[in-house]
Amino acid sequence: MIERVLIPTDFSESSRHALKYAVDLNKLLGLTARLYLLHVLQDFTEFSEYDLSPTILPQLYVEFEENAAKRLEEMVSTLVPREVCCDTYILHGVPFHEILQFAYRERIDLIVIGARGRTGIKNVLFGHTAEKVVKKSPCPVLSVRHPNTVFAMP
Repeated sequence: MIERVLIPTDFSESSRHALKYAVDLNKLLGLTARLYLLHVLQDFTEFSEYDLSPTILPQLYVEFEENAAKRLEEMVSTLVPREVCCDTYILHGVPFHEILQFAYRERIDLIVIGARGRTGIKNVLFGHTAEKVVKKSPCPVLSVRHPNTVFAMP
């Protein structure tokens, strides 16, 4: 029985499409699953060469979190019907790790994740969150590619 569906989002078109897909799947299968829309704010200081003082950093995170909360609410209000229960969450850390930990903690039954199809150097430098989630997930993962994504042989 699918009762809890996690949809991680980075606010890309791929992740918006994954949310639409999860909503449609829920409706098509006659499920009453609770949706969990999750965004992970990554700690960017590990990638920065700038010294971000302790007075600047907390304010930046407050602004990032407020922005993420607004974007999550916008996604829910425009893509999720009112009769569907959808909770929003913002976590801090490494995206694939936080997604997996959330799935364990909340006993998620299915993860629906957007896949961008990065290849080559972008995949090596930034990793591939969807791929890591698929490989290590405690539950089934549905990887959803945006319909406008075109495969190109590297």
